[in-house]
Formats: sequence, C-alpha cells, structure tokens
Amino acid sequence: MMIETRQLQYFATVAEERHFGRAAERLNLAQPYLSQQIRKLERQLDTALLNRTTRSVSLTEAGKHLLDEARRVLADLEALGTEVRLIGDGLQGPLRLGFTGSTTYGIMPQVVRRTASAAPALRLTVSGEMITPRLITRLLDHTIDIALLRSNSRIPGLTYASLGFESCVLAVPSDSPLADHETVPAAEVGAHALVGYPENSVMAAATQRHLSAHSAQPEYTVRASETSTLMSLVAAGLGAAVIPRTATALGLPGVLFRELSDAPRTELALAWRKDEDTAAIARMSDIIAEVVADVIDDPASAEEASA
Repeated sequence: MMIETRQLQYFATVAEERHFGRAAERLNLAQPYLSQQIRKLERQLDTALLNRTTRSVSLTEAGKHLLDEARRVLADLEALGTEVRLIGDGLQGPLRLGFTGSTTYGIMPQVVRRTASAAPALRLTVSGEMITPRLITRLLDHTIDIALLRSNSRIPGLTYASLGFESCVLAVPSDSPLADHETVPAAEVGAHALVGYPENSVMAAATQRHLSAHSAQPEYTVRASETSTLMSLVAAGLGAAVIPRTATALGLPGVLFRELSDAPRTELALAWRKDEDTAAIARMSDIIAEVVADVIDDPASAEEASA
C-alpha cells in the first residue's frame, strides 16, 4: 500500500481547515472529488481519519497522527526539492578552492565574501599560499576542485579559463636604496640582493625573463613558496622581491612597494578537471572572475575567458 504525496497534501489541507468546502477552495478542487480522495485514503489505510458532521470535520486519533507525519513528510519533500534545485543551479554543496600565492590576500577574501552573499549554501573549503605546480598536483589528485593559478602552460586533463594578466611590482625594505626610486629599472633591481619564489614557480620564471631581457643577473639570498614568508624576508632586510601586484594587500611594517620599468606580467587563470564541469564550478568561476576583473590591471574579456 503506497500513500501518494497528493493524498497527504489533500488530507493535511482538510485537517487544517476542518471543512471540506474551504479545503477544496484552497486546493482549487471540486469538493466531491476531494471527499472521494479522502475516502479512498481511509480505505487504503483501513481506518477512519476524520469524524464528519454536516458542518465540520474533526480528527480521529489516527488522523491526528497522520497529520503530524504528513506535515513532516511534506516539509521534507519541499526541502529536498529546494536542495536539488540549488545544487542544479550551482548554489549548494561542498566545493574545495585553491589559490596561488598573492591571490590569497588580494582576491580570496573577496571571493569568500561574495560567495557567502550570492550562494550561502555552498560549503567552501579554501586552501591558499600555493605555487602553481602544487595547485595542479592537488587538482589532479582530487584534493581540490577548482584553482586560481598563474598559468604558463596547459596541462592535459584540466580545463582552463583565462582571467587576464597581472603586472608585478617590487617589494623593498624601507631602508633600501631602492626605496628612493618611484620606478625601478631592471638593471637596478639586478644590482641588489633579492628574495624570490621557488625556481619552478611561474613568478620565478617571469622574474628571470624580465631581468635577463635587461642583462641583469641578480643574486638570491633565499627563496620561499609562501608570499607571506617572502614579504617577511623583505621586511627583515634580506632583499627586495618581485611580486604580483595583488600581494600589496599584505602590507607589513618595513616593506615599501615600488613600480618596475617594463614590469613583467603573469596570466591568472582558473583550472578544474575536465570531467567535472559541474554547476557549482561554473557558479564559482563566475564569482572568481568578477573579483579578479575588479582587482587586476588587465582583465580578460568574456570571449577570452571562455576560449
């Protein structure tokens, strides 16, 4: 014996109204048809659910119990329908995000804030301060779902969406001679000690190309994969650092930012697994793209981002 959802809805409405006429009007049904459906339900259950008089109805003990359960079931079904719609629209469910280095400070907090407003049922897990090779590894081993990274090549198995190009600036110790410049030429950068990102990082490659193009051969005192660590080393006076502009959101005492002549740029892109083009990833891609477009100096157009 199977009770149908519509039967529960019909019964609950009659039970709440205590009147077949008012219940039929509320349900937009003919009263004889509604009475027939309630009788059918009682026959299926082999018990009386309502005490009927010429003017009103009241609930039997069995009817009271069924009303409580009907309300619970109907509420659960409505909640389930809402959840399914939200998931289908990319507005609900778990999602694991990864952010490269400096975007942890200049972009990630805004992404989380906008998501909380636009899609509060998305349950985010956020990992930051990772260089691009590490983000790619975590995408491929399924420990994150989507990453904002600095792209210099396309890896098979991943889908990419370019978000534009971000220029670099120079972080210098406040007592460094480089602090006297408003804009620092590459040759001047190469004449001073530097701290930098790991050699396998996109930022290290971009910095090397920039300095080599101006015949500058810098000496690195130390390298660090985390932007926060790199900035702390600059503050400690161990050297200047070529950093993405978004890293300026992480201001530390003892660190000043200066423009670079012919500043190098890196491409910011989103990446996710090709077999997981879910609605949640599509929604998150839109949110991150909006934030990045507001922050970087050369955002991609809609056509470029979708290419």
